[in-house]
Amino acid sequence: MSDKIRCPACRGAKKVPKLGGMIGECNTCEGDGQILAINKPIPCVSEPAPIVNEIIAATAQCIPSTDYTAKPFKPVDAVEVIEPVNPVEIDIKVDPKKAIFKRKTNR
Repeated sequence: MSDKIRCPACRGAKKVPKLGGMIGECNTCEGDGQILAINKPIPCVSEPAPIVNEIIAATAQCIPSTDYTAKPFKPVDAVEVIEPVNPVEIDIKVDPKKAIFKRKTNR
């Protein structure tokens, strides 16, 4: 008979929270609390592909597309201030009988 270990999903509790927070039986051990040692899930480690490392190294050594040192920065001596134009005020009369929202009146 194979060795049994405590279930890593429910940690031997046999019940786990499922969709919507409802408590239900563990799917890994099927509510037993123990699984066979050979069935223990192995955590996978994702490693970047070798081509990704080459792309990162090539990007780190590339020259920027625009050369900021070619055009020296020249400060502006005078700044022209433009005043905002006042909008034309239009008087709007609202018919109180046709108004959608009426103010409350003290009665």
